[in-house]
Amino acid sequence: MPPASIQQLVAFGFFAAVAVASALATVIMRNPIRNAVGLFVHVLSLAGLYISLSAHFLTAVQLIVYVGAVVVLFVFVIMLLGPASEAPTDAAGRLPRAIGAGSMVAAGLFLASVVKDLHPDRVANPPGFGTLESVGRELFGPAMIPFEMASVLLTAAIVGAFAVARSHHGKVSMTTGEPADGSHR
Repeated sequence: MPPASIQQLVAFGFFAAVAVASALATVIMRNPIRNAVGLFVHVLSLAGLYISLSAHFLTAVQLIVYVGAVVVLFVFVIMLLGPASEAPTDAAGRLPRAIGAGSMVAAGLFLASVVKDLHPDRVANPPGFGTLESVGRELFGPAMIPFEMASVLLTAAIVGAFAVARSHHGKVSMTTGEPADGSHR
């Protein structure tokens, strides 16, 4: 494979920095809407990484599946539960969070030190690698069960979010929007 051009390296570095920053924003922000926006930016930056690596099919799948379905699902669930719902502050959980954050930083630094010393030989991809046909053959062959399990998991998440929202807002009749006991609010 030919070495990457300067433009490709700059694009990759930019999208990688945006991906890290948006991932951190996704888990650090306390407002669920801001979490969803952070996830949206993260998914878009991953699509940018795929473009900089000339993986156009993966870029399209990333945009269609994650931006078009998963992020929209998360926003739907947030709106169903109420966007103002925030987690209560918990002072007792600060020590475990600090230990967890320190452990993750230590693990990241260790992995970075190991990876920087690796210099694997670049192997040319086999013919047809990454084409629609090869991805389809893999997806509907050995990966069909995990693919279908993911769709069942997403369906269960929607049903679970609806059940939580329904119990959170009281018993509401599905047809009239009035309380199930017949009283009016």
